[in-house]
Amino acid sequence: MITRRSIKELITFAFPIVAGQMGQMMFGVGDIMVAGRYSNDVLAALGTATGIMAPFLMVGLGVSYAIGPIVAKYRGEDVDKPEAVFTAQALGAIVSIFLYGLLLLLTMNLDIFGLNPAIEPLVAKYLRVAGISILPMLLFQVYKEYLQAFDRTVYSNGLVLAFNVVNVVLNTVMMFGLFGVPEMGIDGAAWATVISRTLMAIVLFVHTNKFRSFSNKVDKDLLSEFLKLGLPIGFSTLLEVLSFSTVTVLIGGMDVITSASHNVVLNLASLSFMIPLGVSSAVSVKVGQAFGAKNQKGIMTWSYSALATVGTIMFFTAAMYTLIPGVLLAFFTDDANVISFSAKMLVFVALFQIPDGLQVTLYGILRGIGITRLPMLFAFISNWMIGIPAGHWLATSGGMGASGYWAGLAIGLSVMCLFLGTLFFKRIKG
Repeated sequence: MITRRSIKELITFAFPIVAGQMGQMMFGVGDIMVAGRYSNDVLAALGTATGIMAPFLMVGLGVSYAIGPIVAKYRGEDVDKPEAVFTAQALGAIVSIFLYGLLLLLTMNLDIFGLNPAIEPLVAKYLRVAGISILPMLLFQVYKEYLQAFDRTVYSNGLVLAFNVVNVVLNTVMMFGLFGVPEMGIDGAAWATVISRTLMAIVLFVHTNKFRSFSNKVDKDLLSEFLKLGLPIGFSTLLEVLSFSTVTVLIGGMDVITSASHNVVLNLASLSFMIPLGVSSAVSVKVGQAFGAKNQKGIMTWSYSALATVGTIMFFTAAMYTLIPGVLLAFFTDDANVISFSAKMLVFVALFQIPDGLQVTLYGILRGIGITRLPMLFAFISNWMIGIPAGHWLATSGGMGASGYWAGLAIGLSVMCLFLGTLFFKRIKG
């Protein structure tokens, strides 16, 4: 089933997506870099606000992941859907307005997080403004998903990388007040994010419109199909993001070295996760197209090619985390204590590299054939009934400390991989 040609084509298709995923991560890094040169209060507030906002963004992105495979399925069936873009825009608008409303409610109740009184008002200010960017971000994502369904990945993901530079420039100008712009502090960082994401969405909309003409009406049946497939993806994404956020909060209650070490390891793990996440997005489109064409051989070829590619890549990342942790960690910190403590946690990150990579790839394959509800249930069981409880027990009763929480995450992700692998073989071969 696996051919050199299929692997080469998949990697070529997925590479820009992976680069774009990393570019999305770098948006936050750019904000932090500029804030770190402005003031410690703004830096702390921005980091906290970004963490609070992340689950909202991930839910929105998760829902939008349904668009690519569904449009690809219709392409495989040779069915034209001129309403797809406008319907996808409606989906992005509905979801973003709902998420922004929830975020505004949360800004009125930030005391539940027990934040430092010095940064709480700054966090609220940032969230109220930056939350507006959820709409253009999701609109950008739906255009990106639509183009991916037609095997076009370079332009949209290249835009993400280019606008990282725009975002850093706008952050610098608006936070510090350069070139006649008033100094805005954290408000400047928030508005820079809104402006960058809005411009990015407009540019990609124009490009999408040039690529393919579409109808300016909403197809209610197609919108229902997007929601039916996308909402479980959004909830699954939320469950996984919240599991890592919960571990971050629990470890945050420990000493400073432990907390700092966890944040370094989390950043490193997030970077390596972008690779299987990008391949997952790519294979969902390829499988979706084969599914629409009722091409069983194509489904199997793309599925096995993706799993083999991700398994191989994650084997090497696991090996690097095990064999040269100090070299990798030195890119993030020069504190010997943090490096030493981080290296212990990184052992458990190495353990879940392959199962984590395979589970997100399997989810992409299942997305391509329209299966998302059972994976949502599996995400709840593996993360919240197994991973988090196991991690808490290992960290406390097991005496492993912070490493215990990472061991729990490894257990949960491995169970998720087994669940999705079983479902894959039952449904795909059926």
